[in-house]
Amino acid sequence: MFSRSRTVLIVAAAVLAAGCGSHHGSSLPRVSSAKIPSSVTAAPFTDSAALQAKLLTATDMPPGFEQIDNGSGGGGNGPTQPDRSHTSPAACAKVLDPVSDQVPGSTAGGAVHYSSADFDSIDIDAASYPNKAAAQAFSTVQQLLGDCGSYSGTDADGTAVSYQVGGLNQARAGDASVSFQVRTTSQGMTLYSAATVALVGSTVVQVARAAQKPVDPEALRGLTDTQVQRLQGISGP
Repeated sequence: MFSRSRTVLIVAAAVLAAGCGSHHGSSLPRVSSAKIPSSVTAAPFTDSAALQAKLLTATDMPPGFEQIDNGSGGGGNGPTQPDRSHTSPAACAKVLDPVSDQVPGSTAGGAVHYSSADFDSIDIDAASYPNKAAAQAFSTVQQLLGDCGSYSGTDADGTAVSYQVGGLNQARAGDASVSFQVRTTSQGMTLYSAATVALVGSTVVQVARAAQKPVDPEALRGLTDTQVQRLQGISGP
């Protein structure tokens, strides 16, 4: 329903349509900037299937979460409705988009999406870059978060939507990481998202959770740590 392509926003549409969710809260702290390594020595993934295989599976998810597809199938045979979505500033529409969409030029990419019966969602995407481009990609994503503390727009139906982006206190993940939260509000109802973007060698990975109430930071950290370890080749439970 909203203008972005990530599953978290499809979930938001379902929540708002059902009349569920929480009321919008106070302003959020600024996103803190992470120090980026001066050099990257790890070779990038060049095969998307190999990178996809490194992403967390259904067995890594909390109870009640099931994998869903990317939502890229056809929309049926009915007439196509006009898309009235827009975001101001326009660049902020990329917040929470897959890293590969935010920063083109990756050598490989992958994504997985999970949802629960309570309309909570977990979305993970990763993109690998050649040479020193991964650090630049991480910097680009981090800069966007700093520039988009508060913005607004409309969804595909023209309904007004407002967004707040703020920092989230999380331990460093990988070689560098930035954690943030997003509150998406429409018609008096709010969807809460929390995410970490981490630089792991030549790969940038984003782990995001969305729910009808504020996301438990420890729950996000657990997923992030497991995902980073998987990319580093560290096996775990």
